[in-house]
Amino acid sequence: MRASMLSAIILFAGIASASAFESQDIKKLTETGSCGGCDLRGAKLQYKDFSESYLKGANLRDSVLKQINLSQANLMETDMRRSDLEKAILVSAELEYAILQDADMEKAVMTNANLRRTDLRSADFDGADVESGKFQEADIRKAYFKRANLTNANFSNAKVTDVNFKRANMTGAIMTKAELNDANFTRADLTDAHLEEADLRHANFYRAHLVNTVLSGARLSNVSFWGADLSGANLEDTSGLEQEQLENACGDENTKLPGNLTIRECTP
Repeated sequence: MRASMLSAIILFAGIASASAFESQDIKKLTETGSCGGCDLRGAKLQYKDFSESYLKGANLRDSVLKQINLSQANLMETDMRRSDLEKAILVSAELEYAILQDADMEKAVMTNANLRRTDLRSADFDGADVESGKFQEADIRKAYFKRANLTNANFSNAKVTDVNFKRANMTGAIMTKAELNDANFTRADLTDAHLEEADLRHANFYRAHLVNTVLSGARLSNVSFWGADLSGANLEDTSGLEQEQLENACGDENTKLPGNLTIRECTP
């Protein structure tokens, strides 16, 4: 019995040690602003100013980073899984190849951040400002961007399956060749957005603004356009689009449709 209890205590201590940050690494980061490859797992760094810090390859898994300032910081290849970055400031931060799976980015300010090839699966960007963010080739499956500002953001060639963009501002966003099947664009603003050759099968554009949106070459099987405004939109050369999908949508004389499909004119 005692042997079993002792084994359990040793095992627990080992797990606790493995998940705790190294105090010397915290000290190094605080004093120098540079801690590449450091072990900062579970660290509490909320409200700190680490702008322009060098943290490439650091382990920040499960860390508390609320309202931290990481503007222009080098966070390439960092592991930030499950970290709390609510209201964090990451303006122009370098996050290429970082792991942010299940991270909380709610209301974070990430304008012009580089998120290329980043693992963002199931991350929460509710209300975040990621204007001009770079998401090319990122894995964003099942992420949450409700009410996010994604103006001019680039999602080209990204995996964006089953993502929630409800009420997001996506004006001018680029999603060329992105995997967007099952994505939810309910009431999202995609004015002037580019979705050429995107896979949009089963996507939902309920009451979305698709004014002047380019969808040429996209896959549109089972897409819902109920109440969507397609004025000036380009849907030429799309595949899978049926007349039934356009019955409750509207457009104008500049809306370009494939084949003999038609759309009613939007009324003021």
